[in-house]
Amino acid sequence: MRKKFTLFIVFLLYGFSIAMAQDITVKGAVKDQQGLPLPGVSVKVKGSSQGAMTSTDGTYVLKAPASATLSFSFIGYKTTEQAISGRTTVNVSLSEDNNQLNEVIVVGYGTQTKKDLTTAVVSISSKDLQNQPVTNPLQAIQGKAAGVQITSQSGKPGAGVSVSIRGNTSITASNSPLYVIDGVTSRNADFLNPNDIESLTILKDASAAAIYGSSGANGVVLITTKKGTAGKLQVGFNAFTGFSNLWKKENVLNNVQYAALMKELGYTTIGNANTDWQDLAFGTGHQNSYQVSLAGGVTGGQYYFSTGYQQDKGTVAPAKMDKYTLNFNGSQNLTKWLKLTGSAALTARNSIDVNDNNGVANGGVILAALTTPPTIGVYAPNGQYQGNPNKGGWENPIANAYGSKNATRNFRFLGSFGAQVNFTKDFWFKSSISSNINKNFYDYFLDPFMTDYGRVQQGIYRNNKTNDQVWLNENILNYSKNVGKNAFTATAGMTLQSSDYKYYDYEETKFLDANGKLLPKATSITPKLPTFSQWSKRSYLARVTYAYDGKYLFSSNFRADGSSRFPKENRYGYFPSVSAGWRISGENFLKDSKTINDLKIRGSWGKVGNDEGIGDYAYLELYQPTPQGSYNFKQLKNPDLRWEETTQTNIGLDLSLFDSRITFTADAYLKKTNNLLINVPLPQSIGFDSQARNVGSMENKGLEFVLSTKNFVKDKFTWTTDINLSINRNKVTSLGNSVTSINFGGVYQRDDAIRVEVGRPLGSFYGYVFTGVNPQTGAATYADLNNNGSLDAGDRTFIGNAQPKFTYGVNNNLTYGPFGLSLFFQGVQGNDIFNASRIDLESLNDSKNQSSAVLNRWTTPGQITDIPKAEKDNTINSYTSSRFVENGSYLRLKTATLSYNFGAATLGKWKMSKLSVFATSYNLLTFTKYKGFDPEVQRYEGNGPSMGVDYGTYPQARTFLFGVNVGF
Repeated sequence: MRKKFTLFIVFLLYGFSIAMAQDITVKGAVKDQQGLPLPGVSVKVKGSSQGAMTSTDGTYVLKAPASATLSFSFIGYKTTEQAISGRTTVNVSLSEDNNQLNEVIVVGYGTQTKKDLTTAVVSISSKDLQNQPVTNPLQAIQGKAAGVQITSQSGKPGAGVSVSIRGNTSITASNSPLYVIDGVTSRNADFLNPNDIESLTILKDASAAAIYGSSGANGVVLITTKKGTAGKLQVGFNAFTGFSNLWKKENVLNNVQYAALMKELGYTTIGNANTDWQDLAFGTGHQNSYQVSLAGGVTGGQYYFSTGYQQDKGTVAPAKMDKYTLNFNGSQNLTKWLKLTGSAALTARNSIDVNDNNGVANGGVILAALTTPPTIGVYAPNGQYQGNPNKGGWENPIANAYGSKNATRNFRFLGSFGAQVNFTKDFWFKSSISSNINKNFYDYFLDPFMTDYGRVQQGIYRNNKTNDQVWLNENILNYSKNVGKNAFTATAGMTLQSSDYKYYDYEETKFLDANGKLLPKATSITPKLPTFSQWSKRSYLARVTYAYDGKYLFSSNFRADGSSRFPKENRYGYFPSVSAGWRISGENFLKDSKTINDLKIRGSWGKVGNDEGIGDYAYLELYQPTPQGSYNFKQLKNPDLRWEETTQTNIGLDLSLFDSRITFTADAYLKKTNNLLINVPLPQSIGFDSQARNVGSMENKGLEFVLSTKNFVKDKFTWTTDINLSINRNKVTSLGNSVTSINFGGVYQRDDAIRVEVGRPLGSFYGYVFTGVNPQTGAATYADLNNNGSLDAGDRTFIGNAQPKFTYGVNNNLTYGPFGLSLFFQGVQGNDIFNASRIDLESLNDSKNQSSAVLNRWTTPGQITDIPKAEKDNTINSYTSSRFVENGSYLRLKTATLSYNFGAATLGKWKMSKLSVFATSYNLLTFTKYKGFDPEVQRYEGNGPSMGVDYGTYPQARTFLFGVNVGF
């Protein structure tokens, strides 16, 4: 009996062990600390190849041995293991990973982990781009990347931005970075929908950018768009709507005060209306954005598709922009060794413009709203727009805005197709071809009846068409090998690039007959010829990286660029770089430190080039054809023209402390540019305005600091802070022997406001030193610097600097349960602005309305004031001088966002993977001493020599948005 019982027990245990060895079906859900589902989490059976991926609602199903252990991993979260122990349901909550050193960063022609970087690189994720009222994705990262200064050129819909990476390296050549969008190069990125972007990586130092050679002289912005993942189809919907208005008004004279001033100046025709032109010209803008995306995977491949619509109606009607976008990203493994990739981004943009950056005399709407007499109305008795009764052609702002049609249609296509051959798991070759097409259509019509200028010209019609096509072929070989503690990669390639540019211009006038009646077509056509231009480049590149034991890091790049913009003798430029890093925390004396998680020092040196901004044929002798069939000698040849070259040295430190609760990065750099490409002014006796030459040199040096802290990380409450500070000092170190200075920053009917001179930074204001008002005569007084007893050009000097002493950004993110609050402050400190608008508003010499500051003008002998007397046609009192140089420093609460994320119970009930609602304010608060509308916008490019001049520029608005993000 005992034997039978023993045999029974043996068979029972054997059967149980067999049952335990068999696979069972395990399911569950993976959520974050807030209870939100996490799609795309990798769920693997530890020690085997079995696994699954969580779907859009965070759930998974797989088969595994009942005694196995499951490993849950997801980028940005700590890997968690759970023993099955016979269970059929295993739910997991993942916590955020404080250590982000293993984050993969996109670099030129490849990727690297953040911990192995030896160059100055900053990466911005998609969360920094979402839920903001911007049509240009670069606006959304303003103030969030150390060493990168982004300035809005204007507040009107569709306006561009100026981007400077570690200062300006050129004078008349380009200072804008190169954009690489999914491997396709571009000179701007404003056509992209911000919601389509996964990440932006900014290559700041020359060692990082040297792999792009001539194109990387001003830094490189690598943009990666979103891609699909394996699993179920994921549907996303993002939308917001909002409104905007100006955050301040200018104080100008009312009708009574204006009438008194006109009588003082001797005008008799004044009017008796009481019109607030700012209220009429500046209204409420509206913003709308809608985007739908589809993402998923098929066997051996993945895809992402989105379509979006953005609308921005400006605060100054009829300014408006409508933007339509389509984006596709896909890849497919045809075999184990062959992979195909493709991407396409299409953008159609329609915009209506209003004239700004001009005074009322040239049709500027902004200054017209300030200087049009308040004593006149919008319409004259005959129904036409009313103009200034004392100055013909000075239209009111409504006439300037609506008296003409000013429309632009733009179409952009950016597409690429590539094939990758994997010879082995370590060795692959990829070839791709891409096209970047930009087509622009501009239409302008000035009505022959509505405005003074239109009646004089009897109507004007203009249009122009631009067709710019750039294609690029890249062929890249890559080899990587890890042996023991040694990690090695090598990259080599060749690229070919070519551009074809065409421009057609057309103009006709005089739509009225002798009796003033409208004709079916114009009677005068201005003869014009089209413009064609081409350029091409051939490049060879190579890179080697080596790391030993994760502690000793080395990288070297080399690129040779040949550009058709230079003569054959100087066609090729050679751009090497080298960088190294030492991870001190990997050494034995710090390896077990509980305080220091990571400590790395790095250094780099590199050279890059520039061939932009001088035209495509600057070295050739050019003759321009005329409509009559003859030729005009247009350009002198310069067979010695060569590459502008920038070398940069960088020293950096990366530090992570207290379980990565605190991370700190510091960089110091020295950046020198030689053989500057400058369109040098020529003497009038030669008969040519300028000639492109290699003249002079420039220097930038600076410091950058980034501090990120996780102040509180609890189950329900988190608070993180990110701070960055950038200091840059720019200086022109040589202008060669042919010129001593170059003037920029033209101001209407006054001297240029900016001078470039050796020893001075770009953006240096130049003019007279205003010393006050003569108490006896009321005339403006200026310093007699050359002591010759009279006021002349020799008394002009440097009176200000548009370059800031430092720029900074502070971002705080707080969550409490499902609620989130983000507060981002952005600031610029120590810069000056030349407020040329005040020349129109405080000149006291004609019939324009004036700032309320002129109420303190000189009127009687002995009066002490800083506002000169009113004197008709006197421009001496409003010379380009220090009187109009103001402190341009500002601090802005750039964005404030309050959000609510619905929990798992609600999402499951509604069959959603994500649902969040938010309210965002943009430019909510501004702290500044600047007297103008906006301390940020400016008439000329913010990254060129004419920076810092404000002359009737369309200001930015304060915006309020309400939106929703949905996932299925």
